[in-house]
Amino acid sequence: MPSVTAIQANHRHLYHYQPYGDDWTGYLETTLRDRSLFLPSPSTFNDPWDCRPWFDLDVLNDANVREQYIEWFMQQAIVPRPKDAEEMRNNPQLLREMVTQCSMGLIDKIDADYRVFCLTPSDDNLLMWSHYARNHKGVCLQFDARAEPIVGAFQVSYQQQLPLSAILELENDGMFNALLTKSDVWEYEEEFRVIAKDHGVASPGVPIAINNRVRIADNALVRIIVGCECVGADEIVDMVRRHQPSVSVRQANRHPHRYGLGFTTVYDGL
Repeated sequence: MPSVTAIQANHRHLYHYQPYGDDWTGYLETTLRDRSLFLPSPSTFNDPWDCRPWFDLDVLNDANVREQYIEWFMQQAIVPRPKDAEEMRNNPQLLREMVTQCSMGLIDKIDADYRVFCLTPSDDNLLMWSHYARNHKGVCLQFDARAEPIVGAFQVSYQQQLPLSAILELENDGMFNALLTKSDVWEYEEEFRVIAKDHGVASPGVPIAINNRVRIADNALVRIIVGCECVGADEIVDMVRRHQPSVSVRQANRHPHRYGLGFTTVYDGL
């Protein structure tokens, strides 16, 4: 697993944008009441390349690499048969198809095993408010970057080309790195991710998600920022007072004379 970026050295807080209203009202109330976050499966993300690794087929043009792959497949076989290895040697297309099937299988495994919570260092990003907070009708959650599990967030890497993995990397960081690499068209998000594993496949040192929820420290959630088009500020303040009165609430306001937001405190917290 890659090392965690020391985010607390650069960012005192990290933010998460989400809708409000309908079912999402319940998500926010559960976060406040149970001190837990909802971490979706990667298949729900809006980027169809996100968390979907692909194995590099060009490496199979190298005879030595082909042999390594054949040996790897033989090791995975329940009952390895010498004739299977010969068939892969004599039929390069078969080997390529097997590697492609592994790519598809890995995508499914990542979606089944991992849960991801997305964060960013800014609370006034107009695109983020539009894309993830339902056109400014939602909310932005402010977290203490030193609190669990936010302190364990990893920084996303952005690049122009889809990273191609190798089957032989699976024993190291192949799967995990797929969760942390995106196209550079998303670079404006400056994303960090809390990555958890479903409780059925828990691993040491990785947060555990039960029913897609991960517990957070009592002091992790610092503030709720209400979108400039959200009409639920009073309801949210009431929710905070009932479940977590130490959390403050701010209302975002659209500057009428320029592109940008201002913020007004509507509840200071206790």
